[in-house]
Amino acid sequence: MTEAPDIVLLAHGSPDPRHAGGVEALARRVRAAAHLRGVHTAYLDHHGPTPAEAAEQAGHGVVVPVLLTPAYHARVDVPAAVDAMNAVGGPFTASAALGPHPLLLRAAAALLARAGVPARPSTAVVLYAAGSSDSAAVASVGETLEAHGTPGEWGPWRVAALDGGSTLPDVLAGLRGQAEEVVAVAFMVAEGVLRDRMAEHCDAAGVRLVPGALGDTEAAAALVVERAGNLPR
Repeated sequence: MTEAPDIVLLAHGSPDPRHAGGVEALARRVRAAAHLRGVHTAYLDHHGPTPAEAAEQAGHGVVVPVLLTPAYHARVDVPAAVDAMNAVGGPFTASAALGPHPLLLRAAAALLARAGVPARPSTAVVLYAAGSSDSAAVASVGETLEAHGTPGEWGPWRVAALDGGSTLPDVLAGLRGQAEEVVAVAFMVAEGVLRDRMAEHCDAAGVRLVPGALGDTEAAAALVVERAGNLPR
């Protein structure tokens, strides 16, 4: 019987410790969901463990980029990190980034439910993304909505971004007259300084930003397991 590969969650990293805390919380959910030999974390920048350090612990496995869009980091930094891991041990193979995928919409719906926001046609939802200089990556979030629809009986769902996409005021202007209430979800894996900026913008616009981030949901853990399972063992 072939030994199940370890899962390595590869995140961008941040000087804000809340980022690593959120990634580690997601890893704990993945351990509970996957029942695999090992689940590890690694970071591209700011703090450890580095990809090479994670490779020393993991033996061989699947690297799941904890990135929500197929932006620069997924295309360039992740392959470089996997090369560094294979120089230490392995073999390691990278899966696709977490997004785009409909399970991220289920994760957003879970945060709304946790905050006590009921799904109803009069309520619009804004997925607030950190964004990227790659506007096509931000657009992939909207494409997921178009392809899979909203998870529940909601009003319209829209995507705003801090960078590389429609701003929150632009999105709110487009929603005028389409909903009685607008709530926002931080389209991020973990909390941190970028989510703080989102909260400031939402406060200024009079929009409620529900607590938490996508990584703190069972749907996000299920997505990591799915990404890891789509590769050969």
